[in-house]
Amino acid sequence: MGAGPLSPREKAPSAASPPESILVHGEGDLAVSAVAVALARRIAQTFAWVDFEDPRVSARSSARAWVEDRSGRPVVERVEEALLRPPDRDRLALRRLVTPEPSEANVRLQTHLALPELFQRLAARAITPEGRGAVLLANIDCLPPALRTNTIETPWLHRTLHDEGLTLIGTSRSPPPGATSRAFDRVFRVETMEDDGSWMDGALIEEDPGGGERRGPRIGLRTAWERLGLDPELLTGDRGHRSR
Repeated sequence: MGAGPLSPREKAPSAASPPESILVHGEGDLAVSAVAVALARRIAQTFAWVDFEDPRVSARSSARAWVEDRSGRPVVERVEEALLRPPDRDRLALRRLVTPEPSEANVRLQTHLALPELFQRLAARAITPEGRGAVLLANIDCLPPALRTNTIETPWLHRTLHDEGLTLIGTSRSPPPGATSRAFDRVFRVETMEDDGSWMDGALIEEDPGGGERRGPRIGLRTAWERLGLDPELLTGDRGHRSR
């Protein structure tokens, strides 16, 4: 699935590309968040996002403040477990009565209504008049494994959002387990500087979604930014900030 590796000869992907799922991970919170936001804004200037980290912790994060300053508040402040569960059968049965005809539009509606409530909210907020949009899921590594298995790692969830014209972008501060990375079309690892330099002096490496092996060369973040067609305005300022 997805496009080939990021290489020195790659042209910047067009925003008209088919929706895909992209995972960005690395140890530098701010750098990872910046790459993810830039990828989302390549699709739409405004997008829907949510942070899976406990808000009592994330409220002290410079990365969280950076995202909010450029993208507004998340769809929900705290992700309760109930928001990640599929709708109960009684609610689904009632919705099928409301849309009984087996038309393509109704089938798509019923599929959408089978999504967990959180993703229904994200989709409703993210979609643009052009029928495209982006959803950012920050810190998916904070999800309990069982919830991650039934949501982020489920191919059906990705396909449903893609069918609605939505690109799904996730971030993780720890290397994602195989089951998680395989759910994504593209996986990028962000490397930051060892010293107190800017996150912009880091590098981007594309990995194979199947196992974390390097799929492309190590490219300076500024160079990769241009090749991926990301918003140059997001590269300005923020010197000296690497993580929390």
